[in-house]
Amino acid sequence: MVVKLRSMTGFGRAEAEENGRKVTVEIKAVNHRFLDVTFRMPRALSFAEESMRKAVRERLSRGKVDVYVGYSAIADGAKTASADIALIRSYVDAARAAAALTDIADDLKLSDILSIPDAIMIEEEKGGESMLTNLCSKALQGALDALEEMREREGAELYNDITACLADLEAQAALIGARKESVPKEYAEKLRLRIRELTEGSGLDEARFNAEVAYMADRMDISEEVVRLATHINQFRAAAGARDAVGRKLDFMVQEMNRELNTIGSKSADMAITNAVIEGKSIVEKIREQVQNIE
Repeated sequence: MVVKLRSMTGFGRAEAEENGRKVTVEIKAVNHRFLDVTFRMPRALSFAEESMRKAVRERLSRGKVDVYVGYSAIADGAKTASADIALIRSYVDAARAAAALTDIADDLKLSDILSIPDAIMIEEEKGGESMLTNLCSKALQGALDALEEMREREGAELYNDITACLADLEAQAALIGARKESVPKEYAEKLRLRIRELTEGSGLDEARFNAEVAYMADRMDISEEVVRLATHINQFRAAAGARDAVGRKLDFMVQEMNRELNTIGSKSADMAITNAVIEGKSIVEKIREQVQNIE
């Protein structure tokens, strides 16, 4: 069977280059309950963020995802610089007016002008925005491919670990199942002997006595819990082999398996069953830890 279980952690990197322009995309992903995507990219590429964010959400369903976008133009004419003369003139006039009012020397330098936000605008040559949008998309898809490949590799390792744990859990469930029929009978017999010792010679109503013993023994019956535990294990195994994002579903099933073990443990005073429940809960906890990293 081809396993498509995916981890939520991973890294992917890709580049796309055309006509002297190069876009680099790096993606880092870690565990998160929902999908949380953060972009860090140059202002010159801000027009592409919305489409890139949509593309990420189409490929990923859970995880804390950080997307880093880099851009470089290495060809002549790829970019042009222009000055916002009106903004610069307004800045200079305001600075000189402030200098006159405060008797501070007017020593404006070119470096001061260049540091004014948006005073110098870097623009792409005609048609550059469309090309950059395509480059961003190409680099992003490449990085997502690399990320998903890594997440699937880790997912396969998680699947192997979980499968081994499920086999161990099934072994404990089998031990419990082997004792489920005899334990109520043994309990009823012990209870019957004990009550007879305490009520010897008191004229005990035999029919009432047998009914009460049967009732108490029935309360210790764990047959339904054993069946449900086996069902949850089988459903978990089937879900883990699915192609969809199943992390939340598996987490719910882990809770259900733990619930059945708790019920079995509370109903039974049999030492063999108690030991199997303790071991089973330990195995379920290992599975739960693995599931936290599944998309």
